[in-house]
Amino acid sequence: MRSCLLACVLAFAALAHAETFYVDPLNGKATNPGTKAAPWRTLQEVVASGGLRSIKPGDTIALKTGFHGRVVLSGDNTDFITIAADEGARPRLSYFEITQGSKWRLRGLTVSASFGEPYEGVMLKFADGGPSNEIIVEDCFVFSTLDTSKWDANQWMAANSGITMGRNGKGHVLRNNYVFNTRFGINLCAENSTCEGNVISHFSADGIRVTRDGQVVQHNVIRNIYVSDDDGDKNHDDAIQCFLFNVGTGTVRNVTIRENLVVMRENEDQKFKATMQGIGFFDGPLIGFTVEGNVINTSHWHGVSLYDAQDCTIKNNVAYTQWQTEKLRPWVQLGSKDKAEVKGNTVTGNYAYTFDLKNDKGVTAKDNNVVTEEIHTKRQAELIALIEKKYGKTVPAAGFKRLGLERVKWIEGTPSADGKTIESIDASLNQGRPVVLFLYKAGDKACDKFERETLEDAAVNEQLDHATGIRINVEDISRDLKKKYNIGTKTPTIIVLSPAGDIFWDATSPNAKQLAKQLQAARETRKPAPQPRAG
Repeated sequence: MRSCLLACVLAFAALAHAETFYVDPLNGKATNPGTKAAPWRTLQEVVASGGLRSIKPGDTIALKTGFHGRVVLSGDNTDFITIAADEGARPRLSYFEITQGSKWRLRGLTVSASFGEPYEGVMLKFADGGPSNEIIVEDCFVFSTLDTSKWDANQWMAANSGITMGRNGKGHVLRNNYVFNTRFGINLCAENSTCEGNVISHFSADGIRVTRDGQVVQHNVIRNIYVSDDDGDKNHDDAIQCFLFNVGTGTVRNVTIRENLVVMRENEDQKFKATMQGIGFFDGPLIGFTVEGNVINTSHWHGVSLYDAQDCTIKNNVAYTQWQTEKLRPWVQLGSKDKAEVKGNTVTGNYAYTFDLKNDKGVTAKDNNVVTEEIHTKRQAELIALIEKKYGKTVPAAGFKRLGLERVKWIEGTPSADGKTIESIDASLNQGRPVVLFLYKAGDKACDKFERETLEDAAVNEQLDHATGIRINVEDISRDLKKKYNIGTKTPTIIVLSPAGDIFWDATSPNAKQLAKQLQAARETRKPAPQPRAG
């Protein structure tokens, strides 16, 4: 009893001494002490200057809205150090890596290669440079760029990849992250680690890659694959793929793939359509796997395929295709590449078009049935309800739903190839929605402040949901284009256009109340009602 009481006292004392340090790109200074009243400036500066030495196990680094740079750090902690978005904040980074270390938690960060100088490869990486344990990445938004409407097939194939959990250590967690517009989605390379509640949407290679023993992949949503063989992409795209980390040697053991939702495509107008294998585990031997409760909607043979499987369980999965005019129908299969005897497997309670289990002569197979649209619809609805109950209807940093096409709030306005139009403006006219132009200068503090205090205001955001938002860097626009679209040089400026393109209202540095009021009026007014420039 005495030792238990002492342990409780020590634990309470540790919590009581935990501190929160603040980092604010708009109001901070590198020489400040990192308090709420006197925050540091950017996380990149804090790391580069050695400021992490003042952070103790159990402490939190709270990041305010703004650009925090490119961050690479390492270190072992006896208790978790948390690097997180401050309440209501949207901190942005161009790259984040923990090369090696223990007990780090990242929460609520937005990481995109589009925020900095272009680079190749993954955007958020950890545990790939040395011994690492218990690194948690949750509630983050990772994307290459928000607007891919003008991408060609080569750009999709050259896109940055999302998140890599490196090969070192164990006990890592990826939870409730949103990975968007990437080449590969999530790579899992550490043993006994968990990948749960994530969304991987719009990608051109594989959604999730499983490569080590003891990994758990559950409650993820994987959807919208791009770029086919005919487009020049020879990668065999999988929603979830498993292969040996050291290709051709050893086994993969005790992996769980549970209650994931896979949808090949949500929009039949999508460019660069591609087919996608569902759960394709072709490189065994696979020992002691459990694949259960997954719902897959794809036009390919491989709904659930395990090759060279031993003592594996495949149960209660649904493999369906809504693309009934295509010949491909997903199956459940126990395949073989003759790397090991296929034996001891159990396949029960699944729905698919066919079941190819002949490689396991002693398989336990029962209650497997032909899938129907009704079964798929019911099970998908039940699964998405379960996922939303556990992790929420949206991923906080992204603000997107787990299923259904994303609506990007702000797209970037860029000149057309001949420099005579701004493509995103012309494409947005006559769509029945107001068009909101946000004129800014990259790196300008006044523009960053305006984004934080005005554009992220709740009332403004509510109105922006009913408009098309276009960001325009005035330094990238020619004099002719400025004249054509009545774009001045002052920033930050908002121009509200009617659906037809007439100027409804414009203002330099309006406050949130003004902007929300005018956006509401633009929604309710059918005819343009030009007003004098405010501010």
